[in-house]
Amino acid sequence: MWKAYDYIASISEAVTKEFLKKFPTLKNRIILIKNILPEQLIKRQAESFSVEKEMNASGIKILSIGRFCYAKNFDNVPDICRQIRQNGLEVTWYLIGFGKNEKQVRKRICETGMKQYVKILGKKENPYPYIRACDVYVQPSRYEGNCVAVREAQMLGKPVIITGYPTAESQLRNGIDGIIVPLENRACGEKISEILREPKWLEKLVQECRKKDYSNRQEINKIECICRE
Repeated sequence: MWKAYDYIASISEAVTKEFLKKFPTLKNRIILIKNILPEQLIKRQAESFSVEKEMNASGIKILSIGRFCYAKNFDNVPDICRQIRQNGLEVTWYLIGFGKNEKQVRKRICETGMKQYVKILGKKENPYPYIRACDVYVQPSRYEGNCVAVREAQMLGKPVIITGYPTAESQLRNGIDGIIVPLENRACGEKISEILREPKWLEKLVQECRKKDYSNRQEINKIECICRE
């Protein structure tokens, strides 16, 4: 299959490394092209409507976006949320997305008694007003390549927390513009609780996000170079 292509685009250094472990002979064909995000469009869309009626819980609003599948780990969100609340923090965790594991997630919500505190908002064509409305964006994944939703949350100036999946360190600067927490439920819940108790820490993450350009617009130059060859 790979012989048909002049170049193979990878979205991160970590993805390139893993790809070449399996296909080392393709080293000369793979090229890193990070996700290019339309920053101004995303910021305009974030202001396009209010989500106050949907995200109307009191306390801290956590948001996660993704497919309801094994990789995204949404099935463990209810248990993590329960632990955070047991630690005395008033949080509500919103999920945007759809997928084959939705029934499993809903079942876990009921089993953990989190029906009032883990809320599925469904599929959204424009998720950006929801990101704007949340207090913290959390990506609780088991696996990721280079999660676009994380970048979009950073672009909109939100504190970002991600789990320690294999490519996590390529996703953000840990402790600077986001925080990596353990993947295991109990440790994850404890670390998120610790972070949420430190508003100055969260504000520092926000300020760092506002300093950086997450659009990756310079990656367009790589595509133009390829097209000129």
